[in-house]
Amino acid sequence: MHPPALVEALLECSSAPTSASTTRLTALARSNNPRFWDSKIRSEQWVDNAGRPFSITFPAIIEPAGKHSKLDPYFSLPTLKQPVIKDVRTVKAQFQLRTLDDSFPREAVVCSKKAANTLLYLASNCEKIRDGDKREVIPFMRSAGNSLMDELHFVVHSDALFPEATESRGDLVPEFSLEDFENTDFSLTGDVLNDKFTSKKPSFGDGGDSAKGIHDWTLKDLKDPQGHFKTVIDLYKLEKVPVTVPNVRDAAGSLIHPSAYSEHFTKAMPVAAEVVMHLWTFAPDNKRPTGSRIYQTTLKSLRLLPVTGPGSHIAAMPVGAQAEPKGKRKADGPAGQGSPAKKSSGQQKGVGGTGV
Repeated sequence: MHPPALVEALLECSSAPTSASTTRLTALARSNNPRFWDSKIRSEQWVDNAGRPFSITFPAIIEPAGKHSKLDPYFSLPTLKQPVIKDVRTVKAQFQLRTLDDSFPREAVVCSKKAANTLLYLASNCEKIRDGDKREVIPFMRSAGNSLMDELHFVVHSDALFPEATESRGDLVPEFSLEDFENTDFSLTGDVLNDKFTSKKPSFGDGGDSAKGIHDWTLKDLKDPQGHFKTVIDLYKLEKVPVTVPNVRDAAGSLIHPSAYSEHFTKAMPVAAEVVMHLWTFAPDNKRPTGSRIYQTTLKSLRLLPVTGPGSHIAAMPVGAQAEPKGKRKADGPAGQGSPAKKSSGQQKGVGGTGV
């Protein structure tokens, strides 16, 4: 018997406007789908009848110890080789989810399984058209074991955590003001310029770690038990690269900093997720000589559902809006205790739809 608060949250998620269902499937654009939608992204994306990214909301069980989960401290960063700068720039958190079992309310179970069916349907339709190119196909749903009999799971990626990571160059023009212009008491050498005329802007954390908001963290602030972040920071001078905070929240609606995922996701737990779907097509390479086509679910929002307490018409904060990166909005507390989300007009209360 599940607690009333969880049952209420599951039913709310399953009845949201974007919840996975036969009705939701009718919102898909019937032609040219998937398509290139965002010029900044090199993947195709499924869109709805209005030309916007098509998303589905569904309840599931997160499995933090699963084969496909990649949480803190290092997320998807390669740790068995020296990472190149692209490896750092594309680091993501990755969550393994499974469908609900029959112990949960019927409506929630159906929504969870319709989410899996949606992904299978989209990939199947796409392959009917594109299978002739003989590329290797990596599907949306993936096995968590080594047998064809093993259950398939959702593999959900966050957006990049360090998208501003770029290799620093030694020949960058230093900051040079009119005040510096009046100074003629120095030798004109590169090391003197770098020492005297580097940026005067204060960096995040100048006031001490206790002053950091959830959006103020940089790469050097993350837990680094094996020194992998130190390696890339030293190699590419990335100490000031900000950490993007995905829209992942606890049961109270507070943002969870990526560095604290393993503290919140401690075992298999019920969550509400909203995802969009991408398709990546790659040319042949040494690893995949016929090329590849990768189906990917990308996180729009993820929220832990309450597992204790009575049903109380759950006042879940709307979390559909993308969390602001870097330090644009201060949190009320340190990382892992994110600021309460502001309710915006038109957003639905609850754990479903744009308010997962």
